[in-house]
Amino acid sequence: METVKNLEDGWYILQDVHDTGEELGLYTDREAFTEMGPQISEWEKLSGLKHLQLLFAGQPYFGRELRYFNQAPWWYRHEFDLPKGDQQRIRLRFTNVDYYCKVWVNGQFAGEHEGYSAPFSFDITDIVKPGEKNLLIVKVSSPWDDEVEKKREDSRTILVKRRMVKGTYEHSDTFIQRDVNPVGIYGRVELIMTEQEFMEHRPEISYELSEDMDSALVKAKAALAGLTPGAKYRMVLKIRDERSGICKSEAVLDFTAEAGEEERTCSVNMEDILLWNTWDHGQPWMYTAEVWIERDGSRVCGKESVFAFRKTVIVRTKEITRFRLNGRDFFVRGTSYFPDCYISAMTEERYYRDLLNIRAAGFNLVRVHVHVEQDMFYDLCDKMGIAVIQDSEYNWTHPSTDEWAEKFIGIYKENVRMLMRHPSIICWIGMNEPGCVDPDGDTRRRFMEENPGPRLYRELQEMDPDRPIIKGSFCDEDIFSGDSHNYLGSLSGGEYREIYGTTEKLNTEYGFDAPACAESLKKVPAVYRRLAGIEKEIPAIQDYQYKLLKYYTEHYRIQKYAPCSGYVQFMFIDLCPQSFYGLYDWWGIPKKGLQAMLESNSPVGVFAKYRDVLDGLYAVNDTDKKYEDCEVFWVITETESGNVVEHNNGKIHMEPDSVREIIHFPEGYGEGQRWNLYVSMTDHEGNCIAQNSYRDIFALSSRVKGHPERMSHETGMRIYWA
Repeated sequence: METVKNLEDGWYILQDVHDTGEELGLYTDREAFTEMGPQISEWEKLSGLKHLQLLFAGQPYFGRELRYFNQAPWWYRHEFDLPKGDQQRIRLRFTNVDYYCKVWVNGQFAGEHEGYSAPFSFDITDIVKPGEKNLLIVKVSSPWDDEVEKKREDSRTILVKRRMVKGTYEHSDTFIQRDVNPVGIYGRVELIMTEQEFMEHRPEISYELSEDMDSALVKAKAALAGLTPGAKYRMVLKIRDERSGICKSEAVLDFTAEAGEEERTCSVNMEDILLWNTWDHGQPWMYTAEVWIERDGSRVCGKESVFAFRKTVIVRTKEITRFRLNGRDFFVRGTSYFPDCYISAMTEERYYRDLLNIRAAGFNLVRVHVHVEQDMFYDLCDKMGIAVIQDSEYNWTHPSTDEWAEKFIGIYKENVRMLMRHPSIICWIGMNEPGCVDPDGDTRRRFMEENPGPRLYRELQEMDPDRPIIKGSFCDEDIFSGDSHNYLGSLSGGEYREIYGTTEKLNTEYGFDAPACAESLKKVPAVYRRLAGIEKEIPAIQDYQYKLLKYYTEHYRIQKYAPCSGYVQFMFIDLCPQSFYGLYDWWGIPKKGLQAMLESNSPVGVFAKYRDVLDGLYAVNDTDKKYEDCEVFWVITETESGNVVEHNNGKIHMEPDSVREIIHFPEGYGEGQRWNLYVSMTDHEGNCIAQNSYRDIFALSSRVKGHPERMSHETGMRIYWA
């Protein structure tokens, strides 16, 4: 059996300002270096396990003083008791350490780890002292990088060679501030004590769906340890409906242990299964697989896994990039998610608030952008029926060596292994915008065709053959990728209406950054003061965000499957007080951009196609429901006088998952006019199922002066003027 002890209290910490702790034996039982020579800080009590900037910085989201957190390593100290007993094995487990980590127990080296998102453990059975005090010492660092591709310091933001596999630093383009680089132990630190037989982790569940997806062969693989060779055991698999708890199927496997550690798999056929779907296409049905081991009729160990049945693929050709979920085309209405640059700041309540708002805004998918969230986030997505595209940490520029690629692939596979159990994750992204800035004209090709792209794609396929992979996001011509990013009228300059007449197969980034309202900004005086000169313009900037998002979103929806198969707006909520891409600000207050999604992102919508003239009206149905005998009403009025130019209505049919042109207006309709448009659609019972409105429809909003070229590097924020 297994006993878990949470080491959550009683931690002490110091910063090793000269990085001499290892040389001086800081990991031994010596409590303090107070003599004149070594210049080691004293231990101070730590209030909790979070990123250290959240615990010690007055303002953790910007400021030059934050660089000090990463200029030298940190040491953690903890003492723990162990009861005397016959524990066969004792493991020390960390859920999250950011980023490099070395561990000593009772002065002996236990192991090291690199990364921040995947849990890891060390077997410390032979170095702990049951019945005595035990000393745990952990060294943690997250250092800065200093090498820039082609020595292009003028483009450091994009071209710095990121040696760590983490997307939470050096993304200083008004996203994550220059001096923010999270560091520290967070999550849980646990002692796992096992007696005799035990199960290493929760059972790994896999299944083979029948062609009609009504039944499945389910396999539960358990990693067992502490078995007695030659002893007879029984492995029991019981599958229950997650909601009702009703047992749906069970099976047993009798076996004789061949060794102390081995894997065993128990299989069962399940009939009449229910599939996991997004909230707008059904229900996110989940199951619980309980697996336990018996010896002589008594249970000796066991664990549970929650899983679901679903099938997801991407159909990719030169013409299309299209998701299919459970055998049907799946139109993506997505948003990017990175809710705080300090992942340890997030709580289940904040995740739940955001996901409720994401669903209410009509989104059926989130793209977790260049980082990994806490496990509780993915659990909520599973239960709420919100699909996930999961990025890797590969973002922009990294070392081009085989050694670094080996490290990166290993860390990403560690994350994939951790997250594979979540049915909400329908796709992995191997690299984000590889070679986005291409100083030698060969960077993108090298990353995509040589290192690490091909090997990463191949190994992810072997590891998880049931999920599709986007090899390099923003590589729309690549047959193993196929998605595009579009910032016309935003980061790329130009006007947002330049997308008129263009096509994209699958968009995974578009958006515009608009500041929070003045009352929110006043909560961070330095940010408010830096924007004080344009405080009166903030509503206009938010209005521009609204118009850009509305135009893009409706452009993609009218093109449904011709060829566009969806979009991902960037981003849902600001990840710090001075990063402005969100529909909500960092405090959770909506901006006007949210209104665009409420008008244009619902599963059923009615939209105008226009640029300088009004082309037509379209109805879009992303649901599985057929709508017959729908009545569409529209009215066009003059913007200034309110006089009616035209009002009309008509009947249409909408098939499931379809787009339908309602009316095509005469060529040149509305040219040079200032018009408002209102359109609504009711079902055959008279219930309004969609409506939309456009004020001064042909008027083009202009970007505020200075966007996107100007930013304050001290605060990491857009400043909007030249």
